[in-house]
Amino acid sequence: MPTAQQCKKISKQLEAVEAAAQNASWFEAERLGVQTLDQAISAQAFDLAASVCLPLQEARRQRAIQAIDAAQDQVTILDTLEPEIESVDPGVYLLVPHAVGADARRLRLAGLQFEVPVLAVCREPDTQMGAVPIVAIGATTIRAYVDPPSGSEESLMPWVIEAQVMLGNAALETANDEAGSIQRIEDLRAALDSVPDHEGLQQALAETLRAAS
Repeated sequence: MPTAQQCKKISKQLEAVEAAAQNASWFEAERLGVQTLDQAISAQAFDLAASVCLPLQEARRQRAIQAIDAAQDQVTILDTLEPEIESVDPGVYLLVPHAVGADARRLRLAGLQFEVPVLAVCREPDTQMGAVPIVAIGATTIRAYVDPPSGSEESLMPWVIEAQVMLGNAALETANDEAGSIQRIEDLRAALDSVPDHEGLQQALAETLRAAS
C-alpha cells in the first residue's frame, strides 16, 4: 500500500499532467504522464495510476494526429538511421530493412526529446508466405503479421496506421488476462512502452489498474 506522502506527491504530479493537457502542452503532458504512471504503479497507488492514463492517452493521441497531419499523406521510408539523431522532421515514418525495430524506437524517442510529432513503424523482411512482419521494441518485443500494402503511394499511409493498430492488438492478445492482477498490469505497461500510440492498450491498462485499486 502507498504511504500518505507517496499519494500526496503523486497527486501533485497528476495535477501537473492534467494542467499540461488542458494547456495543450502535449509533449509535457506525455513526459510527465509517463513519469507519474510509473511512479504510481511502483508505489501500488493504482487508483492514481489509472487517473493519469486518460490525459496520457490524450497527449499521445494528439501527437499522433499532429504527425499524420504533418506528413500530408506522404510516408517517409527509411532503411538506415544515423547512430546519433541530431534532428527529426515531423511526420509518419516506415522503417524497412536494414533498419530494425530499435531504430524505430530511437526515432520516436528523438521526436519526444525534440518535441516533434512522429509516428514510426518498422517492417521486417517478408515471410515466405507473403505476410509482412512488423515489430515494436521497448520493455518487450511485439510482432504482428499484416498483408502487404497494395503498392500505391496513396495506400501506404492507412497501411502504416493500421499496422500500428495491429501491433497493439497483438500485445493485448498476449497480455495476462487476469483482471486486476499485478502480472497483467506489468504486461500491459511493458506493451505500452513498446506501442505507446495504441489507445486500446492505454484503456486496458486503466481498466486493470482500477480493478486492482
